[in-house]
Amino acid sequence: MSVDPAADLPFYYGSVSRAEAERRLKLAGMADGLFLLRRCLRSLGGYVLSAVWSLQFHHYPVERRLDGTYCLSGGRPHRGPAQLCEFHGKDPDGLAGALRTPCLRPPDTAVRHGVFDRLRDNMLREYVKHTWDLEGDAMEQAIISQAPQLEKLIATTAHEKMPWYHGHVARQEAERRLHSGAQPDGKFLVRDRQESGSFALSVVYGKTVYHYQILQDKSGKHSMPEGTKFDTIWQVGPPPWSSSSSRVISWLR
Repeated sequence: MSVDPAADLPFYYGSVSRAEAERRLKLAGMADGLFLLRRCLRSLGGYVLSAVWSLQFHHYPVERRLDGTYCLSGGRPHRGPAQLCEFHGKDPDGLAGALRTPCLRPPDTAVRHGVFDRLRDNMLREYVKHTWDLEGDAMEQAIISQAPQLEKLIATTAHEKMPWYHGHVARQEAERRLHSGAQPDGKFLVRDRQESGSFALSVVYGKTVYHYQILQDKSGKHSMPEGTKFDTIWQVGPPPWSSSSSRVISWLR
């Protein structure tokens, strides 16, 4: 069972980057109103609508609200991502133009699953079983009806299941672990800091280990100082620090 309401849409690509979305739109011809949908890598449960008008790319975040509806920032809510795209095919309502042509996934291209996608279903079932003592059809119905709230609950601790999360280790121990074995640029781990609820990124560049504090703002979002904000720690993984000139490689426990 998938709780992703966009999973069956033929123009949904899953957890792909902005660059990959633009590459797909280029390959499809760059016609006005050409569009695709992809998973937002920063907002839990959200999407990004990537589209083309006048040979220019436009990317619109699609927010998932706690009541389970979806909307563009400041826009009207819709029951699901399919209904949102259908509406904007008739009314731009904040877009550069109306959506016209879906950029369909090629037959040999599967929806790309993110790290949390691979863990989510098992974590949801485990939580519902132990919290509400439900199984079978009752469990599945509970997950479907409460998906947004349940995902938000389990996502806050999902980083603990990631192989790059090392828990409560001191700075010196983090450096020892990163210096153990090969030391390619971008080798990293995430650890708890002494301050409760605070985290740090430790990463190797040029054989030197650098430490970066991961901050949490008043709304609960996580980021490095002046960096991109994410809903959860597990989202603060390789992509934010990777670039064309450096790789980010997780250091497994």
